[in-house]
Amino acid sequence: MTDFVPRTIFPEILAWLDEREIIIITGARQTGKTTILHKLKERLVGERVIYVNFEYASQLENFTRDPIDFVSLQLAESGVTYFLFDEFQYAEAAGKSLKLLFDRFSGRAKFIVTGSSSLEIKEIASFLVGRAVFFELYPFSFSEFLSARDAKLHRLWSLKHEELSAFLHHPETRPFKPDWIFQDAIAKQFEEYAIYGGYPAVALSKVPLREKRLESLTDAYVEKDVVNFLRIGNALEFKKLARMLALQIGNLLNFSSLQTDIGLSYREVRRFIGLLENTFIVKLLLPYAANPTTEIKKSPKVYLVDTGLRNSLVSDFRPLEMRPDKGAVIENVVFNQLQVDHRNESLRFWRTKQGAEVDFILTTSGLEMIPIEVKFQRLSQPSPPSGLLRYIKKYHPQKAIVLNRNLIALKKIQSTEVLFFPIFFA
Repeated sequence: MTDFVPRTIFPEILAWLDEREIIIITGARQTGKTTILHKLKERLVGERVIYVNFEYASQLENFTRDPIDFVSLQLAESGVTYFLFDEFQYAEAAGKSLKLLFDRFSGRAKFIVTGSSSLEIKEIASFLVGRAVFFELYPFSFSEFLSARDAKLHRLWSLKHEELSAFLHHPETRPFKPDWIFQDAIAKQFEEYAIYGGYPAVALSKVPLREKRLESLTDAYVEKDVVNFLRIGNALEFKKLARMLALQIGNLLNFSSLQTDIGLSYREVRRFIGLLENTFIVKLLLPYAANPTTEIKKSPKVYLVDTGLRNSLVSDFRPLEMRPDKGAVIENVVFNQLQVDHRNESLRFWRTKQGAEVDFILTTSGLEMIPIEVKFQRLSQPSPPSGLLRYIKKYHPQKAIVLNRNLIALKKIQSTEVLFFPIFFA
């Protein structure tokens, strides 16, 4: 195992390193934003690089007193000086300051910024139209997790994952091999990932330490972001809401039920959920509708950005086979994988008034809508779930996917090619 795991987003960030735009990297605490800054610093050997952590009061104070002077005093006599601003959401008037710095020092300074609150990042973005490029960093994907655990298994996994990717993005039918080696080894790693998640400090720890690290991560989030930064006085109610949402992953969000169960006002529930979204803990998935104006009238589904954090909130780290919520956990894992692999594409779910449902509808960059159903079951034959059949009958997609525990098969249903593929390779 290695201490640094190459992140799939890293080459995309590198591509902007020599461009004039400000690079802004967002994401939850402890997803590796600081590590990426230090890896960028390694790439800039021979250049003048200034690293500033805005969680440190002294550095925050020095910058806030006069941002222009702060940067001026650090500039190299010639060439570009790279400023790495970590946890920049703590800076006062952050967006306005960055705009002033960019306009004043363009060509002499390159700014690379991280932040753990999208509320402040949105405020920053409003000042930086045309001046910044944004990246969101998630916890380890299963690919990154597996590359850290076992490089050989990761190479074998990648070959199978590429088959699935080819099916998604290329019109021609691909030959899918029904047999695959090291199935049990990859499945074991996948279950470990589903239980403990992909926060780097957790994933790179020994198993006995993971539960404690997840507990500490939750406490740090509540203390630093919820109490100190967001100034939420009733932190216990906030954490209780987070736990209630963790229990409801994969389900429709019911604000009224949450209000009753927790004893908060409807307005407070909506506010707290918004804060959980804006600090990258919770993700809401909107429904697909043929008429887009009706989407906002329907309830979203709720997921957590990391299943290890989710399992910590509900205090359940049992093996999946012992758990009644294993289907929801795996659906959440697949959701997170799709978010990472298809971050520039649209993701929705489909549900009728009668209750027929497809877990995910992926709209590719080519505007093709692909329904994806998740079934954590062993299948003996390629039989699509009833909800997927309803969707195929109504919309006639070119392709559909059924992710399951074991079966690789391709079946034609009407005009739709339905691929059955193991969840572990999603």
